[in-house]
Amino acid sequence: MSPLVSVVVPVFNGLPHLRTLTHSLLAQTYDNLEIIFSEGGSSDGSPEFLAGINDPRVRVVTQQGTGAAGNWTAATQAASGDFIKLVCQDDLLNPDAITKQVQDLSRHPDAVMAIAQRDIIDARGRVLYSARGLAGLKGDLVPGADVIRTCYQQGTNVIGEPHMVLFRAEALKSALPWDDSNPLMLDLSMYAKVAPTGNVAIRHESIGAFRVSTSSWSTRLVTLQLLQTKQWQHDYARHAEPAVTKTQELRAFAGRHLQTALRRAAYRVLKAKGAFASDDSVPSGQGDDHD
Repeated sequence: MSPLVSVVVPVFNGLPHLRTLTHSLLAQTYDNLEIIFSEGGSSDGSPEFLAGINDPRVRVVTQQGTGAAGNWTAATQAASGDFIKLVCQDDLLNPDAITKQVQDLSRHPDAVMAIAQRDIIDARGRVLYSARGLAGLKGDLVPGADVIRTCYQQGTNVIGEPHMVLFRAEALKSALPWDDSNPLMLDLSMYAKVAPTGNVAIRHESIGAFRVSTSSWSTRLVTLQLLQTKQWQHDYARHAEPAVTKTQELRAFAGRHLQTALRRAAYRVLKAKGAFASDDSVPSGQGDDHD
């Protein structure tokens, strides 16, 4: 039998996009799958939606007052699979995403993570940019420590959001808990703990989509991300082995400021296009589905 894959979805006021995400998870071609929704006390109808899902692969657990990191940790702990993928409630997976990443980890038994590119979609599900991510990473297998150092020097999370990562369960659970003391670095902080314990399998193609919206991207968040990226880089440099060089430190400084400038420019363009506005008049599963 193929390895069991656990897809864990922390949920808090996830509608309307939670419906489209759920559709993309139930449509996966991989045959040995459990899907765990960790409901964190929503007030928007998410609990009722989840209770109405009739699929033997789906399980719903309830958390109260845990915050983002607490919910992500509880969701991860609930998983029983050989591999674990954490998916945020706004995002999407292509039907063959899990099949491809299980192949990547099976082909590279020394890899503790498999990562891939993703499309960027707007609030209505329209593709804005295709196959983004993994800048500076070459080939299909890279030492995990090198992946994290690339993030440091690029001044950004080149790996992407958690739904672009398939973890070996043992490697991820050994690194728990998820830590949001630097909130916008929640995912990168975990990658920095897991990746250096082995290699990282890399797929240079899109296997899903990250949705931009007013909750995920704003000018305020761009400024905050600059500050929190600087803090993450500072923490990384203090403990890095081998120690970062002066040249790498200068690249890291330039990288985070370049990324900030690019985000601000992209925000202005996307706002002008109306990319952050959802269309609640469109029936669920249609207007916000990019497939």
